[in-house]
Amino acid sequence: MSNDPSDRSVAEGQTWLDVVDDVLDTAIDREEDLECTFEEVTVDVPLRMDSESEFARWHLDGTVRVHVEGMRGPLADWLHWWSRQLS
Repeated sequence: MSNDPSDRSVAEGQTWLDVVDDVLDTAIDREEDLECTFEEVTVDVPLRMDSESEFARWHLDGTVRVHVEGMRGPLADWLHWWSRQLS
């Protein structure tokens, strides 16, 4: 497998949480910023950490740059916990 992110494809059966883990691991290992460009994307973001939380609606149209520092596990564990809460 190539280390070039543009050469990677999403494996069959891989969830969005798995993809987030892969992207964060790569960013932490390389100590690079993540940059994503969006065109007319809408995301509902929970206001609290419970399954009945209200959501804020975010509209993205442009570029977002995020710097990631730290350990790999905590964010991935939280994403998996949150996914189970919503199920």
